[in-house]
Amino acid sequence: MIQISKDSTSQIIKSLKSGQVVALPTETVFGLAIALNSATALEKLIYLKRRDLKSGKIFTLVPIDKADFSTYAVITKLAREYIGKYVPGEITLILHKNPEFHHPYFDHFSTIGLRLPKSPLFSHILPETGPLLLTSANPRGDKPAISSKEVAESLPKVDVIVEGETTKGKLPSTVVDLTEKKPIIIRQGDLKIPRFKS
Repeated sequence: MIQISKDSTSQIIKSLKSGQVVALPTETVFGLAIALNSATALEKLIYLKRRDLKSGKIFTLVPIDKADFSTYAVITKLAREYIGKYVPGEITLILHKNPEFHHPYFDHFSTIGLRLPKSPLFSHILPETGPLLLTSANPRGDKPAISSKEVAESLPKVDVIVEGETTKGKLPSTVVDLTEKKPIIIRQGDLKIPRFKS
């Protein structure tokens, strides 16, 4: 494990592109990020999170920008409204996976979670790394870390930790399921989404 400054964007990019798991701050909690197409990094991430494919929990995909959401998911009228209003930001959208998108991990699922953090760090690294997989920086069942110190304590085997603390809250992103006609709030974060009124 190495710790680097959040200003070391070139090193963060290099680490991600080389198949390492990088713990980095978002505007919500600390996340674990890997390059989308790195099989080696995916194996490490599943190990660190103690994640089982049968659990049904899916790592979040971070596109380069919100225009790319349609590459990975079926974008309905409702989804377009949420993307236009809340993305980038503290929200993860659960959508039907685009049937034309194939990936060794996501082929296990019919839905996909998409999020684009509103963070200068992500806006700097995404054009260089391409899409990422992102999940909260904590082993399964533990509280998500909000600082590099907490990550080092709970995940000592992570490859790279970006020093610092989260830029805003202590809660993960708000998760909204848009696979049905009415949106369903799966997890409430700091971002408050008005509940659908029938």
